[in-house]
Amino acid sequence: MAELSKQEKEARLKQWRTAQNRKYILSKAKVQKLFYYLETQLGKTPCNHTLRHTGQWLNNNLPQEKVKSAIKEMKEMGGYCDCEVLMNCYERYDIS
Repeated sequence: MAELSKQEKEARLKQWRTAQNRKYILSKAKVQKLFYYLETQLGKTPCNHTLRHTGQWLNNNLPQEKVKSAIKEMKEMGGYCDCEVLMNCYERYDIS
């Protein structure tokens, strides 16, 4: 693996610091509930490459005016479908 340049290291550090200070739309408790819901639903039926289950959960658990913003936030993290929300958003939300 190639060594990162000083500029690349500084850019990654800046990105990490920004992420540490970011306020997310979903609370940690809501993220945990969403992920549990997605794991349950995807255990029953495979991902159909949409945000079907994520959208259902958000519509049932968030004020309507926050749903679009929450979906946008997840897409920015790489969550373009239900399985990607689980795989790509988990570390960003830091619920471990």
